Amino acid sequence: MKKLIVKCLAILTLFASLTGCTQPTNSASNYKWDREVDFLIVGYGLAGQAAAVEASDIDPNASILVLEKMPEALEGGNSIASGQTFVVPAKDDVDTFHDYVVAMSQPNPIPEDYSRWLAQEFADQIEWISGTMDAAGFEVGYVGGGPLRWGSLVVEFGNLPGSNFKGTSAHIREKDSGSFMPGGLWHGFNAAVKLRDNVEVAYGVAGTELIQDPETGVVLGVIAKDATGKEIRIKSNKGVLLSCGGYENDLEMQRDFHGVDKVYTSGSPGNTGDGIYMLMKVGAQLWHMKNQTQSGGYWLGVKTPEFDSTFILNMSFKSGSYIQVDATGNRFYNESKTYHRQHMKDLEHGKWLDLKHADALPVWFIFDESLRANESVVSPWLSWPITTENYTWSSDNSKEIEKGWIIKADSIEELAGKIGYDTETLKTTINRYNEMAVTGNDNDYGRDASTMTPINNGPYYAVEITPTLVATTGGAVRNTKSQVLDREGNIIPNLYEAGELGSYVSNLYQNGVFLSEAIASGRAAAQTAFGGKSKTTAVVEILEAGETSNNSIFKDLNDGVYVVDVNGKLKLDIKIAQGKVALIQITEGKDNMYMDGTQFTNFVNSIIEKQSLEVDAVTGATEEGQAILDSIKDQVK
Repeated sequence: MKKLIVKCLAILTLFASLTGCTQPTNSASNYKWDREVDFLIVGYGLAGQAAAVEASDIDPNASILVLEKMPEALEGGNSIASGQTFVVPAKDDVDTFHDYVVAMSQPNPIPEDYSRWLAQEFADQIEWISGTMDAAGFEVGYVGGGPLRWGSLVVEFGNLPGSNFKGTSAHIREKDSGSFMPGGLWHGFNAAVKLRDNVEVAYGVAGTELIQDPETGVVLGVIAKDATGKEIRIKSNKGVLLSCGGYENDLEMQRDFHGVDKVYTSGSPGNTGDGIYMLMKVGAQLWHMKNQTQSGGYWLGVKTPEFDSTFILNMSFKSGSYIQVDATGNRFYNESKTYHRQHMKDLEHGKWLDLKHADALPVWFIFDESLRANESVVSPWLSWPITTENYTWSSDNSKEIEKGWIIKADSIEELAGKIGYDTETLKTTINRYNEMAVTGNDNDYGRDASTMTPINNGPYYAVEITPTLVATTGGAVRNTKSQVLDREGNIIPNLYEAGELGSYVSNLYQNGVFLSEAIASGRAAAQTAFGGKSKTTAVVEILEAGETSNNSIFKDLNDGVYVVDVNGKLKLDIKIAQGKVALIQITEGKDNMYMDGTQFTNFVNSIIEKQSLEVDAVTGATEEGQAILDSIKDQVK
């Protein structure tokens, strides 16, 4: 119905223009307004926050109103549920980073001046971010803890030109905490917004339609609805910024643009394409609506009846007694590769392409008692139900089995019946996998033998997994001033767009780009609307790779062995010799760890090599790694 309304409106508009008729004038002179402000922002994620702060700093006397569709208890948008990384390229290596941006955009490149602007802005904005956060009681540091260091980041597509750029992965956390903070970017900018008396955030109020003067094309304001359904007409003197996210949670749009039968979001359930419908009605030109998986990738989600958004399947498992099967009951790919390091893309035919789950539905994750009892099947720190609705998935999955989210059976035959699969096919699939696990050679899909264990320890379990989105990139074409363009490429006056709605990302996505873009595009909108630029800056020290800060906790320690307790689940011995850490080993609780042996070895070797706790996070075990670092910092005196 929504699409039909948009199409009919477009036809009526065209008919009116051809016949010389005009629509009723909604100009400021004869329109009845319920409220008037200087700048109106629709959507209170990171892009909206950055725009509000910038606008307030340019003009502290301006009235700035932010409309947020979700209630205050569910605030934060995708920003709060994300991985919390924004990327910072070095100013002396912007050209290399630009080459990487261009390479990732192929075969759908954005204009050269756009990619140049992005690269330069990502490098320059760190001083503004740091100064703004400092005033709000927050700080910028490396996402894995400690200060920023060049070279501390995961480059996702190392085979592309420019992938050797000098950069760092940045994060925002409470001042002097030194450690990872869930939702840190959103919380930091929220604190900054609260310091500005001229910014008001209205929760539970959704923008539904733009009000445009049909004679001049100027956007005058917005029609919004509050939580009771009451319409509010808000005039905005300097323009309207749409920063209300994408269309991850609109299945109808997903089917229309991507042909996906079933896909959900792991982020905000409020992202239902509101901004896109509003933009279409005023004649905006759309782009990036059909990026492969909207660039962020089809992550593997676990959808439950109690939550609108999905959990995310764990990215690695200590036990190898699991497989994934497609609609036919057969395995269909290598389940053990670290696809999350490339935002769920795989290198095929020399190209980074989507995983096949959207075409293989229904897909089930099959496992046995060995895995069930020892590790959660979902990520313990990612996704909206965990970060925002505060659900804690049980470490042994028992609570979720009781809820019926995980199917349990005493035999493979019983399991097949419960999930609607042909019994003989599923048995054959599992038997073949078990044989290859014993021989240590996956002849079908090349799975690493170290990740393969026979599925033969009943009971047996299955949980359905679906494609899930972290973001979309589609929306209106916008320029580097965040101004929206119409279908002829002209600026629609007083209309701006920022964040993932109409993102500049046109194909592959590098970790940290979305949040960097949200800040840059939000600020650009405010600067354009107010005709200026704020001056909040701070000097940011970024260490060279391997360089340690002067406050190393090891240099003043006495020689000896220190025992460290990590949240009562893990004990470590840390040997100090001549003011340096010489050895870190597990003495108790190894079976309680999310990290596997290789990950832990690499993790502690980084500490020893750098003689610092400022080391890279462990993908898939970020919280556990940070808990170890925090415990060492607190207990080794």
